[in-house]
Amino acid sequence: MTFRISSALAVLGLLAGVTAVPTEAAPPPIPVQLFSLTDLHGYLSETENLTIAGPSGTQQVGGAAYLKAHLDRLRKPNSFLIGSGDQFSGWPDYTQAFANEPTIEVMNALGLDFDVAGNHEFDREFPFLRRMTTGACYGKPGFDSCFKDSTGKNFHSTDYAYHAANIVDPKSKQPVLPPYWIANAGSQRIGFIGLGFPGTPTETLSIKGSGFEFQGVVEAANRAAAELKAQGVNAIVVSMHEGGQQGGLYDECKNPTGPIFDAARAISPDVDVILGGHWHTAFNCMVPDPNGVPRPVLEASNHGRVLGEVNLSLDPATGEVIRSATTAVNHAVTKDVTPDPGVRKIVKYWTDKWAARQKEPITRLDRDLDFAPKAESRTGNLVADLYKSEAGGDFALVPADLGVDVIAAGLKAGTVTYGDAWPVAGISPITTQSMQGATVEQVLEQQWIPPAYGCTRLSALATSANFRYTYDLGQPIGDRVNPAKVLIDGKPLQLDKTYRVTTSAAMPLHGAQYGYPGFQQYRDLTRARRMGQEVFLNYLRTHPLLKAPALGRVTAIPGTPPPSDGPFGPLDFLPQSEMTATATSQGGSAYGASAAIDGNCATMWHSNWSPHAPLPQYLTLDLKSPRALQALVYTPRQDADVPDGRISSYDVQTSTDGVTFTSAVKGSWDGSVEAKIARFPAGTTARYVRLVGLAGGADYAAATELNIALAQGS
Repeated sequence: MTFRISSALAVLGLLAGVTAVPTEAAPPPIPVQLFSLTDLHGYLSETENLTIAGPSGTQQVGGAAYLKAHLDRLRKPNSFLIGSGDQFSGWPDYTQAFANEPTIEVMNALGLDFDVAGNHEFDREFPFLRRMTTGACYGKPGFDSCFKDSTGKNFHSTDYAYHAANIVDPKSKQPVLPPYWIANAGSQRIGFIGLGFPGTPTETLSIKGSGFEFQGVVEAANRAAAELKAQGVNAIVVSMHEGGQQGGLYDECKNPTGPIFDAARAISPDVDVILGGHWHTAFNCMVPDPNGVPRPVLEASNHGRVLGEVNLSLDPATGEVIRSATTAVNHAVTKDVTPDPGVRKIVKYWTDKWAARQKEPITRLDRDLDFAPKAESRTGNLVADLYKSEAGGDFALVPADLGVDVIAAGLKAGTVTYGDAWPVAGISPITTQSMQGATVEQVLEQQWIPPAYGCTRLSALATSANFRYTYDLGQPIGDRVNPAKVLIDGKPLQLDKTYRVTTSAAMPLHGAQYGYPGFQQYRDLTRARRMGQEVFLNYLRTHPLLKAPALGRVTAIPGTPPPSDGPFGPLDFLPQSEMTATATSQGGSAYGASAAIDGNCATMWHSNWSPHAPLPQYLTLDLKSPRALQALVYTPRQDADVPDGRISSYDVQTSTDGVTFTSAVKGSWDGSVEAKIARFPAGTTARYVRLVGLAGGADYAAATELNIALAQGS
C-alpha cells in the first residue's frame, strides 16, 4: 500500500512537473502615436493673439515654441508628426517676406515627418514647391530667396517630403509627388497616404495647379491603400487636404458634415485613420468605414491653434491596427507650458530680421505714387504696366478695388523703404487670357454696378499705358463706354478681334464674385512666372530713382445718369449709413454684421465656421427710428462657385423695441447670386428688422448686402 501510494505520488509529481513548464508570453501590441498638424500658414510667432473656444471659455493659443513644447510633453515611442498641407505660403509678413523659409526652418525643428501638397503649396506653382524640398534658389539670392537661417547657414530645404496620391500628370497618369510614405513602427510598418485638395486648380492663388490633374480623394486613397497592402503594409493612415465642419468645440463631433466625412464613409476599410485640413476647423470624430467599423476622422484647426493626437495599437504578428484600442484627442496649443527655447530663438531671429528689413531703402520716388481704389491712380498705372511687362499681353486691365491681393496702397515721394513698398502690390498671380473685343467692352462696362440694390462701384480697372478709354457718366449703366473711344496702341477696340488680356488671377477664376463676370469668358489662360508683389519689389530694387507714371489713361465725361429702377421696380432705400447691424454669429471680424450694410459687394456677413453655428441664425438691423416699410432686399453671397450661406428659407421679423419680434413675411429664395426681395404687408412700421436664415447652403447663413425699402410717401 505504501509503495503504491509512493508510486502514485511520483507519477503525479512527474505530471505536475510537466504541466508546470511555463509557456512563452505573446508579445504585446505595438503602440504608435500620430500627431496631426495642418494649415499652419506660417503663423510662427506667439504674439499673433490667436484664440480658440474651449470648455471653460476662450483660450489663448498658438505660437511655434508652444507647439514644440506640447509635442515634447506628449511624445511617446513610435511617434510621428503628420501634416495635412498648407503649412507654408502663409500671410504673416515675417515669413512671407523671406520666401516662406522661416516656416520650413521651424517645421524641421518641430520634427515634421510627412506633409501633403495642399492648395497653397501651389501658390507659386510646382517649381516653388520643388525648391522647398531641394533648397534651390530663385530670383536674386538674399532678396527673393535663399536667406541665411538662424544658424547663419543657407536655406537647405525640408527634412521631410510632400505627398499627394491624387495629383497626377495628365498624360502618364502617374503621381507627380510620392503618393505615400512607409515608416517602421517597432517590428512592423505603417503607411501614410497623402491627398491634395481636389479643388486646387480653381483656387484664386493656385491657378491651374501647374496643369496637373487633381483626382478625387476616394479613388486615389483606395488605389494607394491597395498598393500598400500588396507590399505587406497593414496599418494605413490617410492625410488629406480636405475637411468638414461640426457644431461643437475643438475636441467634439456634433452633427459633422463636409467632404471629409463623405470620403470617410467610402474610403477602403484598409485605411485605419483619416486626418484632414483646408477647412480651418477642428473636430474629433469616429466614423464607420464601409464595413461598419469605426475609425478616427480628425482635423486640427489652423495657424497652430490645435494639435491632433491619435494612438494606435498594432498587432505584432500581422501589423494590423487593433481598432478597438484606437483613441484620439485634439489638444489646444495653450500657453500654460514653458515654450521651447530653441524654436523661440528661431522665430525671434526671423521677426527681428523682418523688422530690420522694413527699414532698408529700396528706391527714391520723384513724386507721390497716389492710390485710389475707385479711380485712375499712379499706383494703379504702374502696377498695370508691370503686369503687362511681366506677362506680355496686348494690354493689362488690373482691378484696383480688390485689396491686399492685387493693389492695396500708394507711396510717398522721397526715399522708399522695403517696408513702405511691401504692401503696395499683392501676391496675386499675374495671368493672361484670350478675350474677344466685345467681351473687353463688357468688362469695361462692368466697372459700374447698378446702385439700386446695395452694391456700388465706380471706375476701378487700372490700365497699361497703351490702353486708354473714355466713359460718359451721363449715360445709363451698361452703355457708358463707346468702343470707338477705347484705344489700344492708338487704334480703336475691334469687337470681333481676339486680344491677349493680362490681369490678376482673381478675375478669370472669380470675376463674377467681384462684379466682373466678363473676365470669366476667356480661352487659353496662362500664368506668368512671378507674382505681382515679387515683380513690383524687384522693379523698385532695380530702379534706384523712380519716376511715377502720369495720369490721363482714363477720361470721364461728367453727367447725370438717368434713374434706374432695377429688377423690383422703383424702391426708396433707407441709406445704409443710417442703420446698424448685429448678428447671432459671425465667422471672425472680417465677416461681421456690419459687412452686410457697407455697400461693398466683395464683403459679407457669414455665420461662424468653427465651431459651426447651425441654423437658424439671424442678422438684425436697427433703423434708429420707426419707419414705414415696403421691402427687405437681400443680396446673397456673390462667389459664383461657393453657395455656402446663401439663404434659401427665411423669416423676416420686425420689432418696435428690439426685444419682441413678430414674423412679418416668410418664404424661400433660389440659390442664385441675384438680389432677392421680401415685401412687407401693407402698413408695416418698425424700428428693427431681423432676417432669420432658416435654411442655407451647407447649413450657413450669409449676406453680402441688406437694404431696407421704405413705403412710398413715408
